[in-house]
Amino acid sequence: MDKLIIARMQKFTVEDLMRCILGLQEIEIRIYLELTELKEASVYDIANKIGKDRTTVQKALRSLINCGLVEREKVTETVGYKYIYRPVEFEKVKELMERLLDEWYIGVKEWLNRN
Repeated sequence: MDKLIIARMQKFTVEDLMRCILGLQEIEIRIYLELTELKEASVYDIANKIGKDRTTVQKALRSLINCGLVEREKVTETVGYKYIYRPVEFEKVKELMERLLDEWYIGVKEWLNRN
């Protein structure tokens, strides 16, 4: 039984871990990974790149900002302004996932000891 569980754990992808530990949805993961390649982009750039509508991308970006995975900068243009989005370095995301996983582990251990 233990070998089966370990074998399954070794097949995790980055996407699996981001979904499980951070609670991200597929679209949020896809946008974050696209941003890591692009380095920075506007909502329109991202929407065109992944083939989704602007409002879907905006909603996902808002969630990524709230999670601390994406930063936003307001850029003034000749007429108005736009926002540019940049991903947080993946090393920092890995540190966040490790911290959250450690907290979860401690919580589970405490629960198991109580019950």
